[in-house]
Amino acid sequence: MIDQFQLPEVDDDDDMDVYAALGLNTPVGDDAVVETSVAPQQIHDPLAAFMDDDDEEEGLTFGQMETTSVPVEELLATLARDLFDDEMLQKVLPNITADMNSMRVHRDRDAYHLSLIIDMGGEHIKPFATVIAVEDEWKPLNPPKGLHARWKPIYESLCKALTDALSQQGQPSSI
Repeated sequence: MIDQFQLPEVDDDDDMDVYAALGLNTPVGDDAVVETSVAPQQIHDPLAAFMDDDDEEEGLTFGQMETTSVPVEELLATLARDLFDDEMLQKVLPNITADMNSMRVHRDRDAYHLSLIIDMGGEHIKPFATVIAVEDEWKPLNPPKGLHARWKPIYESLCKALTDALSQQGQPSSI
């Protein structure tokens, strides 16, 4: 890539037209000496090419960022993360660490599932909760049968966080 930046070779410095080497027109006037032996050369300027590419972007001005759409599930996960009672988690299971950044929402038709990863002494467990749309309101499903009593508060807290997040976004028919 360095080869692209080599200047044109000229035998004698006195014969070189500085303007032509820069890709400019040689000024013509009474005092100007016109050299016709050196033709203007096209020199690749990567900075100029980069700047030209920036000018081609439409609709953006300096300091603006291009906006991308964020899936509803990501917005819901962010809301649920803020609404989740992680202090309750420490009261119920004091020797665990919840990875709040692992909180995810998955949509399956009219049902939304909220999950996160909990580290229990090197073993990762992924509890989840499900909320469904029933007519015009959000209803959390009952905990799965056989769920240990110590995990029910976590399930209920996940359900509450997801239900509250969904409610903040509107009624089921509006999502």
